[in-house]
Amino acid sequence: MVKRGCLFWAVFFFFICFNTALSHAATAGSGASYQAYDLGDVVVSAEATKAKDIAITNEITAEDIQATNSHTVAEALSHAPGVRVTTGAKNQATISIHGFDQSRILFLVDGVPFYETKFGILDLNSVGTDNIAKIEIIKGAPSVLYGANAMGGVVNIITKKGTDTPFTSGSVEMSENDTYRFSATHGMKKGIFNYWLNYVYEKSDGWAMSDDYDPKIGALRDRRLPGNANAQRRNLLFENGGDRENSDYENNSIWAKFGIEPNEDAAYYVNFHYRTREKGVPSNTEFNQVFSRPVFSQFYADYIPEYDEWGIDLDGRQRLTSNLVAKAKLFYHKHEDSLYSYEDPTLEINLAKSHYRDWVAGGNLMLDYQPVAWDAIRLAVNYKKDMHKELADEYLPYDESFSYTGSVGLENEFNLVKNLSVIMGISYDWYEVTKAEKTITAGNGNFIRQDENYEPDDDRFNPMIGATYTFTDGTKVFASAAKKSRFPTLNDLYNNIAGGSAYLSSEKSNNYTVGVSRSFGSFFKGDFSLFRHDVKDKITRQTIAGTNYTVNIGKVRMQGCEVGLEFYPLDKLIFRADYTYNNADDRSSNATSSNLQGIPKHIVNLSGQYTLPVIGTRIDVNGSYMGRVFGGNADSLYYPNEPAVIELDSYFLWNAKLTQEIGKHFEVYVAANNIFDEDYEWNDGYPGQGRNFWTGLTVKF
Repeated sequence: MVKRGCLFWAVFFFFICFNTALSHAATAGSGASYQAYDLGDVVVSAEATKAKDIAITNEITAEDIQATNSHTVAEALSHAPGVRVTTGAKNQATISIHGFDQSRILFLVDGVPFYETKFGILDLNSVGTDNIAKIEIIKGAPSVLYGANAMGGVVNIITKKGTDTPFTSGSVEMSENDTYRFSATHGMKKGIFNYWLNYVYEKSDGWAMSDDYDPKIGALRDRRLPGNANAQRRNLLFENGGDRENSDYENNSIWAKFGIEPNEDAAYYVNFHYRTREKGVPSNTEFNQVFSRPVFSQFYADYIPEYDEWGIDLDGRQRLTSNLVAKAKLFYHKHEDSLYSYEDPTLEINLAKSHYRDWVAGGNLMLDYQPVAWDAIRLAVNYKKDMHKELADEYLPYDESFSYTGSVGLENEFNLVKNLSVIMGISYDWYEVTKAEKTITAGNGNFIRQDENYEPDDDRFNPMIGATYTFTDGTKVFASAAKKSRFPTLNDLYNNIAGGSAYLSSEKSNNYTVGVSRSFGSFFKGDFSLFRHDVKDKITRQTIAGTNYTVNIGKVRMQGCEVGLEFYPLDKLIFRADYTYNNADDRSSNATSSNLQGIPKHIVNLSGQYTLPVIGTRIDVNGSYMGRVFGGNADSLYYPNEPAVIELDSYFLWNAKLTQEIGKHFEVYVAANNIFDEDYEWNDGYPGQGRNFWTGLTVKF
């Protein structure tokens, strides 16, 4: 670790010196410091498709990210309408949108899927915001061109690229608990060449909990002990309060983009990312287990010594004829992480060292053909191969799995009438597992053999239709209907602990949206939308008589509305308010309760920004209200006298940031998260962060 840290610090200082020299050598210019990377979108031709306008779409800009002082994608998304961000097992931040968890949302960076192959998700705290131009959130009826597994929607991160004005910046931030962050960025466009470079280093000894947190005794079940569940149970204090146990981390991140744009009809780029992350894993404060066969602990004093990934993406766009444009991507991503589990919070007795190795390789091809001015036909082919290897402990062999996912999407956009666009599309999506190994162990955990599991395959047709119309007064209306599906993840199919089943069906959802938006002069604008998602064959985990099962349940419905209001009462004064209502219930014939876990009925986001006259200090304030949600009580799986479903309390968090520019090149700021030190839980047994302050300095050339 010391050698790797020294290497990164050497790279960091070299990068700073190199960028500073370049910035002074370059001719000074004016204009924007970056552009949004246009090859990162589903758009193929120069004219943007209206596909985003027929769905509920939100956009988080780089300015929004700066205003909320969001360092990671998870932090940025926590301020978006209809989005819930949680942190739980493995100290991993995940999101849900309208009740669809992250594995049911297609998560892209510049149009390329990012995820771990086993779970279908990625820790969103591992993706920084320094290179982000905007984040697009498309709910309900995203374009069929994006590819498979976009059942709940699409989150597409669009990164930055250079402009004719050279840009160099460096920033340093500090917070409590020996937490600090360094970032260096440089980018520019020179002739036909364009590049963007960034390096980030972060380190923290952990984060503080609310002063109002009340420590309580939890339960540990040690399955190595003889007897029933009560005999295996002992009571322990997992969290004392103050600084969260085992919440330290250290991150390094490199992002590089290089490209050539010979003319307005052609562009070719290569994108490279490399991220390393070490982090502690705070245990659940309510209930934890030590397993046997083989021996390891789950959610208990775990430590992740590596959470590393790197990848390379090749992008190209070329106009083939006057009315035909092609865009292609090739990508290869590799992910590695390890999980060390221990017997107790002292981290003295190691039980197991588990390792996971993933890679995904694939690409897509998109064609945009416009035979006439009012008609556009778009075709997309997406195809990828996933590899996953894992071992429960180092004395066992790796289990290896391979799967293939593909999609062919055809979309037609009509603009026959002025201000009216109609889009129809259909995709054929397929999924196939070609290899799935499973290690068999004896009652004492000794290795016996390695078997081949059943290898499923599935395919689905997913049609969609939508329309948008703009009235003469600027009022915009839209409506859409789409059928979406999601194939089981490898974790759904083959997870021994969670009772994976290789005979699962794919999930299906009929999504409906309708909405309206309008601006009233230059001081007010608002939007209102309705949504409904009818989900069939939802994959979920159930526990019967202490045994875990992963099954398809019958019917789930999530329906509600989103309201957004934005005011500009004075010059340089902005107010924004968003409200999401979601009524979610399980309508399966065998459901014991209609309540669905993890879906808040009410979400409110508030923000305000004001720039003081004369001195130019910018004040940003934002608040987030998360309504009550139902959660699963893990302790009840083995102790029937305790409720299986609990209700987590609602909470309201307020954040603020003060920013002051000093001359043309310097900017200082202070930021506070959870100003009123609210005591809350992300999930059952996972308390959230207390009040925290940041101070920072940014230098720009």
